[in-house]
Amino acid sequence: MIGFRVDANEEVATGHLMRCIAIACACEKKGEDVLFFLAENKETRRLDAQGFPYVILGTDWRDMEGETERMRSLLKEHSIDWLVVDSYQATKKYLSFLNQSVRVLYVDDYGKERYDVSAVLHYNPWADEKAFFEIYGESGTALLLGGKYIPLREEFSHGTELPRGRDVLITTGGTDSCNVAGRMLTECVGRPQWESVCFHVIVGSMNSHWEALQELAHRHTCIHLHRDVTNMSDYMRTCKVAVSAGGTTLYELCACGIPTVCFSFADNQKMGTEAMGKKGVMIYAGDARTDEQICEKIGGEVLHLLDHQQKWDFYCTKMKQLVDGRGSERIAAFLEQS
Repeated sequence: MIGFRVDANEEVATGHLMRCIAIACACEKKGEDVLFFLAENKETRRLDAQGFPYVILGTDWRDMEGETERMRSLLKEHSIDWLVVDSYQATKKYLSFLNQSVRVLYVDDYGKERYDVSAVLHYNPWADEKAFFEIYGESGTALLLGGKYIPLREEFSHGTELPRGRDVLITTGGTDSCNVAGRMLTECVGRPQWESVCFHVIVGSMNSHWEALQELAHRHTCIHLHRDVTNMSDYMRTCKVAVSAGGTTLYELCACGIPTVCFSFADNQKMGTEAMGKKGVMIYAGDARTDEQICEKIGGEVLHLLDHQQKWDFYCTKMKQLVDGRGSERIAAFLEQS
């Protein structure tokens, strides 16, 4: 059985849970049983939708070392073969302790230090793989590195090209602390240059601006709000341009080939969004926490992509070259065979 230790709440981005679900789906497809472990009962509807069983630990997600004995007992009780840990709160001590009881695969987004685990996943397409080999040396830790291991759901590994109009997709993840979606819509709707554009806004379950967005949508028929979306790839394959915060969503957008203007509003998003811009895969608009003009910048870049097909084609090609959507399948194969 494959276990997953992950959390999602108002402070922990939903993307952590979503990428674990993607890996779990691929594991289940290979005949493996899966079980999730969460500190608190939040975002579990996503697991219910997939039919995945889970255990609520009733612990403080900020203090993972306080749950070690309980986790060790549960891992033994459920005969876990591999435990995938996806949390920035996981300390070296915590990971080392669990790895003594079960093989641990740690999802390490930063790659700055060595962990005493059985395997490490770092899927940044531009990762310095040499640095990882130097850090882990002869430790025996398996290294799953690079873009071929980007963990996406199966819906992003295949798909048919669909007609695209002038619709714009806006997605900010589970939250939108800087209200980029609302500010951008206010900036754009009603202006002549946006007259032929419809906006599809994916509203996260913990977005505190839901009521204000509803009010905007009520006043402007070009705004369409979507919650609890289960077919994200459909929106990505039918809209012409996307606006997105950082995170795994950026790789999903690449797999669907929809040119994107990206931005960050958290420290752990900044490196990925900046890299997308520097590598010419997406247009990076900046950090919403510090740039007061970011919505104006985003709007200008979106209009340019809508009106210049050659530029649109350039980004579409670059994105598809970066991500093939089969990373979860490769991770599941590693877990199954190891």
